[in-house]
Amino acid sequence: MLGSLVVVYPTSHQGGELVLHHKNREWMFDANDLTSSQSSPSLAYIAFYSDIEHEVLKVTSGQRVTVTYNLYLFDPMSRPKTSTLTPNLKNVSNLQTTLQGLLKSPDFLPNGGTLGFGLAHLYPVTFETKLQEMADYLKGEDAHVYQACLELQLQPSLRVIYDDDQSGQGYGIMLEQITKDPSYDYTEDSYERALLRDPGGILVNKTEDTDPSESYWACSDDEPEIGGELITWISPFNEKNRLQDISMGYGNEVEAGYIYSSPCLIARIAAASDRV
Repeated sequence: MLGSLVVVYPTSHQGGELVLHHKNREWMFDANDLTSSQSSPSLAYIAFYSDIEHEVLKVTSGQRVTVTYNLYLFDPMSRPKTSTLTPNLKNVSNLQTTLQGLLKSPDFLPNGGTLGFGLAHLYPVTFETKLQEMADYLKGEDAHVYQACLELQLQPSLRVIYDDDQSGQGYGIMLEQITKDPSYDYTEDSYERALLRDPGGILVNKTEDTDPSESYWACSDDEPEIGGELITWISPFNEKNRLQDISMGYGNEVEAGYIYSSPCLIARIAAASDRV
């Protein structure tokens, strides 16, 4: 599901405004005000993404008549391999110019590195989701970022970052694909070790002030070969797209544990001397 389309009929009423909330901003859609000002009966309509919080205020008089449509995207395998959403070219150009300026600066990641972009929108992600196919479903700002990176030949890719909800250390384990219920050996293993060892996970930081090389797993005597990859987050890592898996932990008593993961967009860049 991509979003919703609300069609409001020109029936006489007071109240019933539709209020939208996103990123601490608010918009009010007053359909009655729009339709009553027209010289002939007209429909009012509004469409918004599925992650937009919305509410309808109380109708104080009259009748408010609406039809709401749920908007879906088809399976990308059932149609030609083309981008589902066309990004706003002006926004893509502005972002591309900004990124290009950073890449031209010899002081910006002089030895190269990894750029990270937290997803601005929410997506219906499941454990069966193929991350790279999500590129066809990116919305708004996320589509702008992806397109700008493509234009700069940065080869952007979607990744998923797993974290331990009890660690609170600001680091995670990055994988190329969603892994459900990794193989555990509860006598000597944990899901972190399972993700780092079997699927080829990489230790990363989820915040700018965290260095994965200083994490517990990188410094542990049990895992001396584990390194890490420092991500420079251009936009903050967004954990609202969080997946939750349940495991059973065995200690003095059996208890449920939770594995969390969130998708993000990354692009690896070369050293300043090799950048065009």
